[in-house]
Amino acid sequence: MILKAENITKAYKSSADAFRLKIDDFVIEEGSFTAILGPNGSGKSTFLKVILDLLFADTGHITLMGKSHKNKESRVKLSYLPENFSLPKNFTVREVLQSFAGLKKSPPENLDLRIEELADAFDVNYLDKKVKGLSKGMTQITALMNTFLSDDQFYILDEPFNGLDAVKKKGIMDYIFHLQDKRNISILITTHILSDIDKTCDHLHLIKDGQIIEEASKSELQDQFDTVESFYLHHFENKEPITS
Repeated sequence: MILKAENITKAYKSSADAFRLKIDDFVIEEGSFTAILGPNGSGKSTFLKVILDLLFADTGHITLMGKSHKNKESRVKLSYLPENFSLPKNFTVREVLQSFAGLKKSPPENLDLRIEELADAFDVNYLDKKVKGLSKGMTQITALMNTFLSDDQFYILDEPFNGLDAVKKKGIMDYIFHLQDKRNISILITTHILSDIDKTCDHLHLIKDGQIIEEASKSELQDQFDTVESFYLHHFENKEPITS
C-alpha cells in the first residue's frame, strides 16, 4: 500500500469564512492512478499538503509508503508538483533541473543523460533558454520535468496540465503510462480537466466542502455514468430550477 489516511481533520477559522477538512478513510494501492476531483475550494490542495506534512492535521494518522508521513524517510521516493510554484527566472531550464536534482536525497545517476531523455519524451527543445523567457506552457513542462527527474515510486500532481495543449498533455500521459509499465509507479492527481481523467485514472474520489462524498473505480463509473464528466456533474451540477 502506498498511502493510507484515517480520520484526518484540519480546520481553518476566520471572521469571513470557516473550512474543515474531514477525511475518514483514503487509500492508494501500489501501481494505481488515483484522482481527487472537486470544485475550487473543496479541499483538494489542502489534503495533498496534509499528506506531505506541509500542513499539520488536527487529528488522524497517515501512512506513506509503509511509514508515518511525519517520518522524512516516507517521502524519499516521492515527488510532488504543486499547483502554484516558482522557478528561478534567471536560470535556464537545464540549470533549474540540475539545481533541483541536487536537493534530492538520492539524485538521479547520469543526470545530464536523464535530462536529455526527459527533454526528448516531453518534446522540449529549450533546455538552454532562461525561465523568464518561457511561455506558461513551457514553464509547466519544466516543472513536470523536474517532478519526473528522479526514479521515484509515488508522484503527487496538483493540476499538472495547466497551460498545456492537447499534444503536450498526451506526451505527458504517454510518459506516465510508460513509467507505470516499467516501474509500477503510483499517481495521485487533482485536475479540473475531466476528459483527461477518462483516459487515465483507475480510481476516483469526489471531494466537497472538505469531505469525500463519493468514490468509484473506473469500471464502476463506466457502468453507471459512462464518463467522468457525467459522474462529476451528477454530484456537483446545480439542479435548482432557475427562477426569475
